[in-house]
Amino acid sequence: MTTPENSAAAGGNAVEQPNAQWDRLRPIIESLPDGIVIVDAGGNIRFANPAAARLFNRPADDLIGTPFGTPLTAGETTEMEIVRRGGGDLAYAELRVVDTDWEGEKVELVSLREITDRKHAEERSRQLASEREARLEAEAASQAKSDFLAIMSHELRTPLNAILGYSELMELGISGDLTDAMRKQVGRIRISAKHLLGLVNDILDLAKVEAGRLVVATLPAPVGDAITAAITLIQPQALEKNLQLSIKPGFESLPAYIGDDERVRQILVNLLSNAVKCTSAEGKIEVEAVVSAPDPQARLLPRKSYICIRVRDTGSGVPSDKIEAIFEPFVQAESGPTRSQEGSGLGLTIGRRLARAMGGDLTVVSEQNKGSTFSLWLPADVRAAETTGDDSVGDSQDSSTTDANPLSAERQVRGFAEVANRVMVQLGPIVDRIVSRIRSDTTICTAPLLRTSQITDHLSTLVADIVSSLAILEDASGRPSQMLADAMEIQRLVSERHGAQRARLGWSEPAIRREFMIIREEMNHAVTHAVTQGGEMTAEVASVVLGRFVDQAEFAGVRALERERAR
Repeated sequence: MTTPENSAAAGGNAVEQPNAQWDRLRPIIESLPDGIVIVDAGGNIRFANPAAARLFNRPADDLIGTPFGTPLTAGETTEMEIVRRGGGDLAYAELRVVDTDWEGEKVELVSLREITDRKHAEERSRQLASEREARLEAEAASQAKSDFLAIMSHELRTPLNAILGYSELMELGISGDLTDAMRKQVGRIRISAKHLLGLVNDILDLAKVEAGRLVVATLPAPVGDAITAAITLIQPQALEKNLQLSIKPGFESLPAYIGDDERVRQILVNLLSNAVKCTSAEGKIEVEAVVSAPDPQARLLPRKSYICIRVRDTGSGVPSDKIEAIFEPFVQAESGPTRSQEGSGLGLTIGRRLARAMGGDLTVVSEQNKGSTFSLWLPADVRAAETTGDDSVGDSQDSSTTDANPLSAERQVRGFAEVANRVMVQLGPIVDRIVSRIRSDTTICTAPLLRTSQITDHLSTLVADIVSSLAILEDASGRPSQMLADAMEIQRLVSERHGAQRARLGWSEPAIRREFMIIREEMNHAVTHAVTQGGEMTAEVASVVLGRFVDQAEFAGVRALERERAR
């Protein structure tokens, strides 16, 4: 009897054996760019080509015998996520499954086409669409907030002013004679109304500052006028507590500062009022003003002269662990219902933000039970001194560190647009470096478990808007503008959403603060490399200005995270 093998051998057209077919097909399969995996009926991998090995980041021999791990249905096309061994990076692949025979048994042949780049592009596209929506919502929210503030300003201030007016008329006896008890109660009504009106004004100011809607003037103004006006208002409170309130001589010869005289008086009145509250009877409060180079503690432009107005007291001081916290809204050195001093805890918050809006800063040095020194830094108008030939700047305290030829406001921002354009081209790599550092940072323990899209979140929009603000600054010649206010409003809203998202992912306050530190460092690195050597813009100036935008974003993000976690 002739066997099939003998018959095939005897015939002119021999039937090719399965092993011979596989030997011919194997080089083709192994050279395919798509991954090819054969999975048996038990769900285990029987074969994997080099493309599949690269996709899984494992040698092909290691894959053989391991479970494929994904249900397979012949004839269907689906997508799967692949966690690569080693780095833990996510890859995406498109699966196509067909039934076939393999060494005499039914198996599934799986084709894996990597679509990671396509998925990232789709995620970026969705993110950009979402961020465009966020911009529109931010602009609408900004307009709604402005309308709300205008309404609240009228609706709250008008009746409060009426209460104050009628209470004063009653105290004067216009409506008839008052008994001593009635006069005392009317006086309490007036004092309470004044306190409430001050609180309303503070809250409205804070809301405007946070929204970037509070416009401050940038005009030369005498230092002496601001100091004497503030002293005049606070003198009665100091006399009532028998405090020694003095002004150190020499401020009359100082050059003018650049800023808003009304807002400077507001800051000084608040600083002096706090000093009176915190200083016990027979204590001392001293005010001095000098021309000085920036203190390392202050966030100011280097190599520039500033007017520094210091308010020094011998009061209770501030605990070291609350030095920075006192500049946060509604935070005071003393807390709890038993605190000895009244107040909303908004004065220093508003004061620092107003100072920074004028190109200055507000800092403090304090020692508990020994007193505090608050320093208000304002840009010095040294050009006027040079024009008039006044050399008082050179003779004043700290003159050895002041500028001999300071730049004008317009020249200080010249070159920002060029830097912004160069950094914007590197936006993608900057965000990638930030994401990579976040993943590897031990402070942010949840980051390695997150998808790239979850870590990236709003970073692209935030970084892009901060960088574009540099160009806006140059266009506006360093002065406040509506475009800059809109950019800051968008940064605030994006940061708030970013902080809320981080809270939902389980991040802590130290983790998000570390993230903003990484953002600041990477943006500073990019800006430093974008500054033209020998140009008018210096890396120090660009980094300081950039740091202010990041600081504001960090403040909004941390506060949103805390609100979300408190729910």
